Amino acid sequence: MKHRLLLYILLAVTVMFGAMAASALDLPTKRVKGVEYYYYKVKKGESLYGISKNIGLPVDEIVSRNPGAADGVRKGDLLLFPKADYAEAPLPAPEVEDNSLTEPAEVEAPELVRRPSLAVMLPFGLNKSERSKQNNLAIDFYKGVLIAADSLADRPGRFEIVARDTEGLSPEALRNLINTDSALMCASVIVAPDDEASLHAVAEAATAHGAFVLNTLNIRDSLYQSNPLVLQANVPQAAMFRLAVDAVETSFAGFTPVILRNNDGRNDKEAFTEYLTGRMRQRGVEPIVITYSSNLLMANLEELPTDAGQRYLFVPSSGSLAEFNRFAYVLKSYRDLLNARAAEADPELPAARAEVFGYPDWTAFRGDALDLLHRLDATVYSRFLDDFDGFSTRTIASDFKRWYGTTMTESIPTYGLLGYDTACFVIKNLRANSGSFDPLSPRSYEGIQSAFDFDRSGEGYVNNTLYIINYQPGGHIASRLQ
Repeated sequence: MKHRLLLYILLAVTVMFGAMAASALDLPTKRVKGVEYYYYKVKKGESLYGISKNIGLPVDEIVSRNPGAADGVRKGDLLLFPKADYAEAPLPAPEVEDNSLTEPAEVEAPELVRRPSLAVMLPFGLNKSERSKQNNLAIDFYKGVLIAADSLADRPGRFEIVARDTEGLSPEALRNLINTDSALMCASVIVAPDDEASLHAVAEAATAHGAFVLNTLNIRDSLYQSNPLVLQANVPQAAMFRLAVDAVETSFAGFTPVILRNNDGRNDKEAFTEYLTGRMRQRGVEPIVITYSSNLLMANLEELPTDAGQRYLFVPSSGSLAEFNRFAYVLKSYRDLLNARAAEADPELPAARAEVFGYPDWTAFRGDALDLLHRLDATVYSRFLDDFDGFSTRTIASDFKRWYGTTMTESIPTYGLLGYDTACFVIKNLRANSGSFDPLSPRSYEGIQSAFDFDRSGEGYVNNTLYIINYQPGGHIASRLQ
């Protein structure tokens, strides 16, 4: 199974050689059982990809003519191509000047028929001897797409999965690829590369043919604002801040935010803390700012009153692991102290409380830092839900290992899961709309790692979902969508 699937990736992801007609091949011929064939004798060390470049035929066409090549080729193998299928194109008829007054009839180009399909255009790097991490992540994405397609294959409704390797292709080459590849021209949805130039080139060509372009990988791009067929799958920063503070107001009503700022630190999240401060002030709540140097100390927290059951929500000005380690242990001790006081106090009196709210960066924590997140009962906002111990995640990870013999490449987000969620969303949408894609119907899809709920924004569409994740004591994770 592993080798067949990897070969399927190789066959499905074809590099563009230019538009090819079924013309005569520059190969020797031989007669086999009365039929004339072009033939190619495989040389030592040659691959299907290299042979396809040598003879000018796509890999999938070579295999369709020679099914035995699906299991690979070896030195001395003969690849046969029926000569009748590759006849010389007839010479064009001589032009004859027409002096009549009759208007020439207009010839209409054949109308493209939209296919219920998902096309994945990513840099797989199939022709590279040593692939980069970006190549491996792209392949993981596609593998996740295949697992999703397989999991939905027994349900009614036809769909197709198309993949093309964009490694090394310039923006102009990407446009040409889409404009000459019927599978791409007729696709319902195309997943585009993450670099801006490639994304914009794909969107320009694809949307001219009526295909939606799903931007799942570039977080900052705003092409959706001007292109009516572009979908931004990652909630933009401004909307993310709004949804995160909405969650603060909902889940931590009555808490006073306490902004932790390290005078010697990065303070890379000040854009968020400033937005949070402005929103709180609109509600008549003035956040408290505690500044410290190098490491937070218990002495820095002694100024906070706790005699009247005050409730504090600690929000740091940095999301980095280094900064987390400079304040997290003290916050844990402070929470333990408040809990101990509450246990000894009159149960009818309000007890002081302290909670922690943080950032998407924290979802990448492992080891002691992750354990401390749970012990803090911390809450974070994130575009992705990385619950590695969740049942659904473990199920897909097991399928991935069983199918491909390897584990998913470690990353945030996990690209194998991202491909799985993306394909499930698109395929289910196509089936719900009888083969057409409609970003607004059905509106919502909640996957394993990603959720989609698109709204109109500018000319195109933007995803307006955000995970609010609670790292609970005991190693459990609870989440909801904001």
